[in-house]
Amino acid sequence: MQILFFTHNIFTPENPKGYRIHQYFPYLAEKGFKIDLLTTKTSFLDVLKHAGKADVVYLQRLLLNPLKFLALRQCAKKIIYDFDDAVMYGSREKSLTRENRFRRTVKYADAVFCGNPFLLNEAKKYRNTAAYYVPTVVDTDEYPVKIHNEHKPFVIGWMGSSSTLKYLSDIKELFLFFQNNRDVCFKFVADKPSGMEGETILFEKWDKNREKSMLLDFDAGIMPARDDIWSQGKCGLKLIQYMAAGLPSITHPVGVANDIIEDGINGFLRKNTDGWKDAIEALSKDTALRNTMGKKARENAEEKYSLKHWGPKVTEIIRNI
Repeated sequence: MQILFFTHNIFTPENPKGYRIHQYFPYLAEKGFKIDLLTTKTSFLDVLKHAGKADVVYLQRLLLNPLKFLALRQCAKKIIYDFDDAVMYGSREKSLTRENRFRRTVKYADAVFCGNPFLLNEAKKYRNTAAYYVPTVVDTDEYPVKIHNEHKPFVIGWMGSSSTLKYLSDIKELFLFFQNNRDVCFKFVADKPSGMEGETILFEKWDKNREKSMLLDFDAGIMPARDDIWSQGKCGLKLIQYMAAGLPSITHPVGVANDIIEDGINGFLRKNTDGWKDAIEALSKDTALRNTMGKKARENAEEKYSLKHWGPKVTEIIRNI
């Protein structure tokens, strides 16, 4: 069988692979799939030629205009639509055009993969069958696990891209509160600095080859979020990476965070700055608590968000479409 992946032109030399695409290639190849990957950089005519030869077209996140989708639907034997953001609403404001494209894509695909329960419910508005919850996952076997020990300063880490630095700005009050506390510091790992760096806020440039080991510099991870429709569609990759590395996390109780984090067990769900302060102070003063939470976090990652669990499962769904 042959499968064509078609997605946005988002891959760069610094970050050449996507979590919801490349990591499934070995599982598909093992089951006899020949794999092709095209992005929006390719002419759509060439995409259609490849789609006509494929047994399955895996359309990832794209919301094609009506003519392009109709052409792809006519060429493709089977279409799987995969999305891991609130693509039907967008990050700024609602769009009737976007919603109509989403409805059409979900309705006429042969199967739909949804990155979290909220997105699954959105898909089920337009179809009753073959809509699957498929979370964003990581290869937990590739993640070294943090060994927590007593030391100063206590490092609260955040790993992300420059496009999500705005969420750090939302909790600037928290950073200001700890700016004179030499027992606590923050470390941001991204492609660009946040602009808030100083004595208690450190920056390290993200490196794909060192990404997993860089997490070991953290004692806990944070993922601030906004209570809006776009955040409802997020799949919590940061939290999953922290957990895979054996780190407790602190996040807002928004969207998928409520599914990933068990408050007080593998991390903390806290609504406001005072709650975040209390969580940081509790973790910074209690190494045993960090160890216990980190162990639970790692177990949760392996049980619910690991590639070794979802790789065979996703491959089997694709084979049986």
